[in-house]
Amino acid sequence: MNQRLRFLTRIIFIFAIVLIASKLIAQNKQANNSRQQTVITGTIKDELNNVLKGVEVSNLNTNEHVLSDSLGKFQINAVKGDSLSASYVGYNSYKWQFSNIIDYAIVLTPSVGSLNDVAIVGYGKQKKITLVGAQSSVNVEELKQPVANLNTMLAGRISGVVGVQRSGLPGSNAADIWIRGISTFGDNSASPLVIIDGVQGRSVNDFDPEDVESFTVLKDASATAVYGALGANGVIIINTKRGKVQKVNLMTNYMEGITAFTKKQKMADAKTYMELKNEAMTASGEDPYYSQAYIDSTLSPTANHYVYPDVDWLNLLFNKISHNRRLNFSATGGSENTQYYASVSYYEESSLLKTDGLQNYDAGTRFQRYNFVSNVDMKWSKTTKFSLGITGYITQSNQPGNGAASAFASAMDASPVRIPAMYPGNLVAGAPENGGASPNPWANITQTGYQESFGSKIASTVKLEQDLSFLFKGLSINGQYTFDTYSANNESRTKQRSVYYLNQAQPYNDDGSLNLEQIVSGSEILGYSSGSSQDRQFSLQGQLSWQRNFGLHSINSMIVYSQLSQPNPAAGNYQDAIPTRQQNYAGRVTYSYNDKYLAEFDAGYTGSQVFAPENRYGFFPSVGIGWVLSNEKFWKPLSNVFQFFKLRYSNGYSGAIGGTRFDYISTIDAALGIQFGTPAYNVNYDGLNVRHYGTNVKWAKSHDQDVGLEFKTFNNNLSFVIDWFQKYRTGIFLTRDNFPGFAGLQYQPDGNYGITLNRGFDGTVELSPISLGSKSSISFRGTFTYNRDKLLENGAAPYEEPYMDPRGQDINNDYGYIAEGLFQSQAQIDNHADQTPLGGNPRPGDIKYKDLNGDGVINEYDATYIGHGSTPPLTFGFGFNFNYGHFYLSAFFEGTHGADIILDGIGRSPFFGAEDNNIYANTVDRWTEENHAVHPFYPRLGYGNVANANNNISSTWWKRDVSFIRFKTLDFGYNLPNKLFKHSGFKDARIYFDGVNLLYWSPFKLWDPEMGTGSGNAYPNTRNLAIGLQLHF
Repeated sequence: MNQRLRFLTRIIFIFAIVLIASKLIAQNKQANNSRQQTVITGTIKDELNNVLKGVEVSNLNTNEHVLSDSLGKFQINAVKGDSLSASYVGYNSYKWQFSNIIDYAIVLTPSVGSLNDVAIVGYGKQKKITLVGAQSSVNVEELKQPVANLNTMLAGRISGVVGVQRSGLPGSNAADIWIRGISTFGDNSASPLVIIDGVQGRSVNDFDPEDVESFTVLKDASATAVYGALGANGVIIINTKRGKVQKVNLMTNYMEGITAFTKKQKMADAKTYMELKNEAMTASGEDPYYSQAYIDSTLSPTANHYVYPDVDWLNLLFNKISHNRRLNFSATGGSENTQYYASVSYYEESSLLKTDGLQNYDAGTRFQRYNFVSNVDMKWSKTTKFSLGITGYITQSNQPGNGAASAFASAMDASPVRIPAMYPGNLVAGAPENGGASPNPWANITQTGYQESFGSKIASTVKLEQDLSFLFKGLSINGQYTFDTYSANNESRTKQRSVYYLNQAQPYNDDGSLNLEQIVSGSEILGYSSGSSQDRQFSLQGQLSWQRNFGLHSINSMIVYSQLSQPNPAAGNYQDAIPTRQQNYAGRVTYSYNDKYLAEFDAGYTGSQVFAPENRYGFFPSVGIGWVLSNEKFWKPLSNVFQFFKLRYSNGYSGAIGGTRFDYISTIDAALGIQFGTPAYNVNYDGLNVRHYGTNVKWAKSHDQDVGLEFKTFNNNLSFVIDWFQKYRTGIFLTRDNFPGFAGLQYQPDGNYGITLNRGFDGTVELSPISLGSKSSISFRGTFTYNRDKLLENGAAPYEEPYMDPRGQDINNDYGYIAEGLFQSQAQIDNHADQTPLGGNPRPGDIKYKDLNGDGVINEYDATYIGHGSTPPLTFGFGFNFNYGHFYLSAFFEGTHGADIILDGIGRSPFFGAEDNNIYANTVDRWTEENHAVHPFYPRLGYGNVANANNNISSTWWKRDVSFIRFKTLDFGYNLPNKLFKHSGFKDARIYFDGVNLLYWSPFKLWDPEMGTGSGNAYPNTRNLAIGLQLHF
């Protein structure tokens, strides 16, 4: 037994030895085979498809080094698994691992701040040093904030961009954006053209910020002329992210936040309201409305507030905080032949409006959006590339049955002492008014049902690029087809409940219950209504490009054809059913000598069916020149001070479409009941109305000039870009309003009558990251935009007085009277010009107006232009980024100067209209018989239209400066050490805190100055605070 065991043991031992030996031999064979060297080849180019000579290609395993030749080609020995790199001065190194591919096409990207930086331009890219046009861009990381809309983050971050956010209501909180101010008026759009992934007609706010690769603004004619008649208002170009040659990189970013009002308007409390209403009525010759007993009962701690209401409507309707959240998940990667980027995102934001929780439906106000992006690039051959991009979103919003937009206004307008929010038994409270019931702000948001809105959009792009260098060196062609579709559906399930009012004469029944009377008969059943809309867009684009270097000479050129068609699926008549169509031909030629002397010619030739065939197309050329002085030999003594110095100038034209389609065709419709002469009992006749009159409408044309200066100093760490610009726009489409009534025209004729002029400066200063020690660094960036616009011509007849003429004034100037203080006595009234034509009889404490024409009467001929309007002439921003070890801190401040508003509504006239509206708490700052204040906020109080007629007029008394500086964003975070992820599968992670609209400073105190409203009765902007986690794996 033992012998057999020993024998078996020996056999197993021998078998093991043989097995191990054979394994070692096999591994050695495999190792020898795997170390067989292969000659791999490749071509190296930059982002502009220029070959790069002298790039060092290294095998990091064998330390072999080679250089690319004049054609950008290289060859080097490697075995499978070796790591290789390509390095070149001014570019980021490119590293890869040799697997099965033996011929590589490598594209090097310029390092940040180098002279090889590439900039986005119309229909392509261009070496930044060779630019002669004015453009700006922003680091897209700064746009990733806890907000729904990208455009709310732009003002102050990009020079040339003017932006204001007028509301914080979820789903309606996008900002108004202009490039270098407003240079048009009337019904013409001043919004810039937006190009996303090469396609117009898509919105800045269609994307999650994580999906944006680059954000560029084109500002002058040299940059925008290629867009022809679409570029006069400037152009915004956004490119979404695309795949890279790398292993799959997964990223998720989750953010959870809270929102609150930046400033909530402060309304009068019950005591102030009742006392001031009594004062206003007494001053107007009426008896006080509230007795002292009623006031005391209302303010009593034991008061029955169903009988003596005391409601703070704003606090009742709105929570102190609400919430928002964002989630993004993306994947990017690819091989040499196929790269991909895919992303899905979710954003949700709720308003601060409350719900009562008693309904079996959801009347809350919120906005939700789901985004997706899928971009794929495939190399079908060494010279052929195919790209497919699909982006889209789904939105859903919910709000009360009466809507959320007016909730804030209704809460501000409601008297605090007229009605309670509800009566016992969940009965809706109201007061008799105009045959119905007065508005009840609480019931409007909780008792009226709900509305739902759904929207969806899919935008698809197919692109094919072909390198034709095998036919003609430097030649390439590409074609692109896009299809976008959008649909929206609105569903309303609303009701009008019965409304009750307390019998004021006998408030209690015999049993002690409230004596309520029904004043409106309603229903508890939800009704239903719906609506829908659809839009579609098709575009086709073809581009031929040629780029060559001849020694120190470089030529870059392209020609483009594009067409756009926008059918109207919801058309209700034959005219609307005709698709809106545009065509555009564009071309550009750029010349550079040794990156020193620069010249560029651009042109766009655009056609639109808006105009008659003879006026359908417009030609818009531009030229630009540049001189990089720092590349001159004579600059060498100055290079220690200015390492880079460049001058540029551009001069050209861009266009804008005005009017509506087919304005050039006269149309006729029936006009019934035409009256000739007076009095009114004269015989009426039937006739015909002529519309449009076949006017010869054309393109508006903007003549733009720009002088730019760029320089870098302090070893290229501090850079400046400064531009002076002028925009002279002619042919602005207007409807004439200067035809007298006796001409018999029911509709005024249209034409290209308007002319405007814009002049200003914009600029950027940037400090590159500088080291403050071994672990810390800091960088800085600031921008400014200053623009003054003037209206030069509006096609109007001569005005009665020169100061009434808007020509020569700001485009959006305010019109009104010049206030000279307040009348302090009847003697001052008697010795002043007669103001009774304004309505009512002036009394001490009323506003005194200047008699501009000196005729002793204040009337419409004494009004003039008194303000700049709510669009700021100066916009600026500044911020810094600080890093210390794994911590980072970024802060950004935004500001405006020179904007003003004219107060209106309850902002300037408490108790106007004799309605039971609330008033601002600051109404206590008013003129009285006792104080005879010289500069109070309000003149004397009056009750009703007549008593307020003199003061409820647009004038400099109500003009307010709404300049501000805002602590716009704060980003504080911690990058977790890599050692924590060695065995977790994660590459890196960070936790962070973001804040938006944290604080502001302004001379205007009543409400957020950015809102632009004169009465303040709009949903305020919000402050957003969020914490987040980002993971790469």
